Amino acid sequence: MRLELDCERIRRNAATIVGFCAAAGIDVVGVTKSCGGHPDVARAMLAGGVTALADSRLRNVKRMRQAGIEADVMLLRLPSLSNVADVVELTQVSLNSETGTVRALSQAAQARGVTHRVILMIEMGDRREGVMPEDALDVARVMRDLPAIDLVGIGTNLVCIGGVLPTVENTQELVGLAESMEGALGTRFRVISGGNTYSLDFVLRDEMPDRINQLRVGEGILLGVNSVTKNPLPCPHQDAFRVVAEVIELKTKPSMPEGPIATDAFGRKREWEDLGLRRRAIIALGEQDMRISGLRPKRRGVTIVGASSDHLVVDVTEADPPVCLGDELILDPLYEAVATAMVSSTVSKIVKPIAGTS
Repeated sequence: MRLELDCERIRRNAATIVGFCAAAGIDVVGVTKSCGGHPDVARAMLAGGVTALADSRLRNVKRMRQAGIEADVMLLRLPSLSNVADVVELTQVSLNSETGTVRALSQAAQARGVTHRVILMIEMGDRREGVMPEDALDVARVMRDLPAIDLVGIGTNLVCIGGVLPTVENTQELVGLAESMEGALGTRFRVISGGNTYSLDFVLRDEMPDRINQLRVGEGILLGVNSVTKNPLPCPHQDAFRVVAEVIELKTKPSMPEGPIATDAFGRKREWEDLGLRRRAIIALGEQDMRISGLRPKRRGVTIVGASSDHLVVDVTEADPPVCLGDELILDPLYEAVATAMVSSTVSKIVKPIAGTS
């Protein structure tokens, strides 16, 4: 099986998002983590005008550096104490919530003779990373005064753990906190990083609170959709990626399993409906290759029945055109399928570069 990606379409999506964000005074940081730091994807985002790149894994950043990419990179995952030297070597800015870690970054940056930029992450309800708002000022004072550290601003992240949605209200609370901190610190933050792809809807509706001047965008650029609703953004492409895999079995079988039923290979217990005899195909693709829940068959009338480690079963009874043994079926991937397929050693990646390159 293979994952095909079109970098020219990614570039066009990036240019569109950068354009409407720039009109609102917002910089777009292109997030490469779901593509494993693939250099061609990074170049497509940069060609589309993103101001910097962002990734959660230093391994991915190193991959981009080795490919000759010199743009500023933000580390999205909180740095570990054990890798601060690599953080200051490979990235220019990192998201942080622990004063102990930033002290270590300070020492590493001094040893390297550089200044490392820090964004202090604020907990705004999702219960992932970030200091509680009432502690933010004290933490900021410590970080601000550390040598070789440039506290450029504050940021937040929602949706990812608790599923808490960004709203105009909680985004405005972040701005209010920033301005309160600025008054106490006697400074003005250069960056208020207001969130991710989901927050693009606020920009499009002209509802983004003033002072939010940075968004970290991955899924919006790559897939052209809202990260929660999956509704299309006003981007030219929602089809920059596709999964292609071969049909390796084609049989008519009863739709109901026969015998005592327990959980499947991944601990899931299914409820089955008796639909009688159905034409079913097995595709050479499984959960060990990518997240199957993030796939949508392209051919009309094909539906996913289930998957094990190595086999994806689809119902092709109403397929139009009919499915034959050896056919390659195309599936549209959502974010979770792209993110897992791009780092899978079993999935071939076919990359179409941006226009004018080879």
